[in-house]
Formats: sequence, structure tokens, C-alpha cells
Amino acid sequence: MSEQAIQEVVAVKQDVDYCSSCSICSTLCPYEALTKDAETNKITLNIAKCQVCGLCYANCPARVIDIIYYDLDSLIKYLEKAKQEYASDTLVIMCRGSAPDMAGVEELFGVSKFIPLLVPCVGRIPEEIYLKAILMGIKKICLLACDEDYCRYDRGSPVTRRKVLVLNILLNQLGYGQEVVTLKRHSLKVKADRDLCISCGNCVFYCPYDAAKLDSPGAVDFDLALCRGCGLCVAMCPAFALDLENWEEERISDLISQVSSEMKSPKILVFRCQWAVFPSLNGEVAPNVRTIDLPCASRIDASHVLEAFQNGIDGILIAACSEEDCRQEKASGKAQHSMAALGERLGQLGLQERLHFCTTSPRYPEEFNKELEQFSQKIKAIK
Repeated sequence: MSEQAIQEVVAVKQDVDYCSSCSICSTLCPYEALTKDAETNKITLNIAKCQVCGLCYANCPARVIDIIYYDLDSLIKYLEKAKQEYASDTLVIMCRGSAPDMAGVEELFGVSKFIPLLVPCVGRIPEEIYLKAILMGIKKICLLACDEDYCRYDRGSPVTRRKVLVLNILLNQLGYGQEVVTLKRHSLKVKADRDLCISCGNCVFYCPYDAAKLDSPGAVDFDLALCRGCGLCVAMCPAFALDLENWEEERISDLISQVSSEMKSPKILVFRCQWAVFPSLNGEVAPNVRTIDLPCASRIDASHVLEAFQNGIDGILIAACSEEDCRQEKASGKAQHSMAALGERLGQLGLQERLHFCTTSPRYPEEFNKELEQFSQKIKAIK
């Protein structure tokens, strides 16, 4: 598929013929991808600026915006299948950027069984999904959103707060009781072991948010209010004094071991920034490909790559955002630099061709598919 053909398949489309120019979408859009022309009074979509947050799709009263990822039909199909699979009447909708592990969800909401739904932003869920879930027999809907000053889509978290208020009023009037929909906030943070810290200053240098500071005795302190949970400092710490909530070294190692045992040859492992590629809700993947979605591509360090090769992985593809699209203050560029350096070292072992770094965007769904296909063919030829 040519580059032009790839960019013709876009994730968000607008039916201008039925648009009423109400300006809700342009007001909510954090990236000025939707703007109103002062002369024609028409709303236009600039797909090059779009980050596929979905706020416009979820909040358009005329339903003239269409989106490939997590649209109404796919969400309904997922709920119908998941309700049977998980045998629960509790639905937990989580922002991908703030979701802890399943044990963390259980602790936050006090539930032992639930239907999980991970989306790029909880603010993108249309009201119809909440109502459909209730009609399907869901009795409790729990939302886990980012802190409002942490939201990567700027307005997604505040929109969710207002939506929950309106939904609970409506559901109460319909006789479903009060607070059917509950909202909690959670953000992933770095964890530091001061006893292991060697005061090298790497975390201070690399942190995109100035959350790491060298204090007077020489150890590092973190201002967790500034931390955005990208994991770049963890990957760059030579003393293994840092870890990231929900993405600890041990958990990533366990995931690498688990997926490598499930795959057919040639085994291709994809480390993906969770903002660079939005996975399908149906979870279908090729039998020789497995993915590990991380908060940011910068969370990947050399030990993960080497461990994957040691576990029998034939090729490793790392998919990150471009620096312009990066949700983590251009941490993507720093990740690309560190992976390039690792690639040179792998060249000494004859493994450089088995590691590939690429940048993709969910606005062009075929970008990642093309990268994966080309890399898969390359690994097959090598093997």
C-alpha cells in the first residue's frame, strides 16, 4: 500500500452535509482540528491535527462525526460478548493512561468481578453506551479517569465529570436508583527506592515534566504532582532504583515470558505506546504476533529487549508516537534515541536487523499495519 493510500484511510470523518455548525465539537477539540469558518459558518476537520481522542464523536448531537476506533457499534458488540464472558453486572470503563492492574481496580471500586473496558479517554464514551449497558442488565458503571490536570486530551476528564452528573440524574428519574455511575480518578506515578539511588542525575535530565529533583544530600526526590507516569526515568535509571506503578520491571518480564510461550514461529513481539496505536476491541492478532501496550515507548529499556530475545523472540517492533504527537512531552524522541543506541550494540551480536523502531499515529490506522507487515516479512526472510 502506498503512502498516499495509507493516509487516505483516516480514523475520523465528518459528514458536512448534515452538520448544524453548533460548535460543540470545535469547542471541545483540544487540538484545533475542528474549526468554524467565520465566513461560511461551516465546521471543517483538519485530520493532520486530529489526535483521535473521540471527544467530538461522543458529544456531537447530530451524529455527523464517524470514528473507526471504539465507535457505537463496536462498543455494543464488545459489551454483549464481555457480559457473558465475565459474568458480571458491573462495568468498569478506564482511561488507558490511568488504569492500574486488575487488583488495583478491585481495590479502588471494591468489586471482585467486573467487565473491563479500556479506552483512550473515558470522555469519548457516548451516552447511548451507558443506557445500553443498563438495558443489558448492568447495575453499576464505574469510571476511572485521569486527574483533570493530568488528562492527555485536556478536556476529556472535565467532560466526563459533567456527563456523570447528568447521567445519574436521568437514571434516577427513570427508576434505576442514585449513583448508578460512579467516577474515580487515578494516575500512574513513579516509585523511587532512595537506598538504591546513586545520584547520577539521569532521571532529572530525562524527565519531561521536571518532576525529578536532586536534593541537597545528593539523592533524588520526585514531585509526584508533576509526574505523568511516562516511565522514561525508569528506563534510564542505571541503578534500577525507579519503577512505574502497574508497569514494574517484574510485571513486564512476566508479560514477555507469557506472550513468548503463546506464539508461533517466527515470533514477533510488538512494544507499543498506548497512544500510537489503538487496538481493536475484538482482540484478534496473528498467531505469531503479540503486543505489549505501554504508557509510553520511553518505558522500554534495553533489558526488556534483551530479555525478549532470550525468551526466543525472533523480532521486536517498537511503535511510538512521533515527537509532534507525543502525549508525554516529546519523550518519544528520547525513546527513539535510546533504541538507536541499543540497535548499534545489538549489531555486535548480529541482532540489529531484528529490532525495528517506527512512529505511527491512530489517525492513519494503516500506518501500523504496514510497519508490522513489512517487519514480519523481513523477519521471515532472516529466519
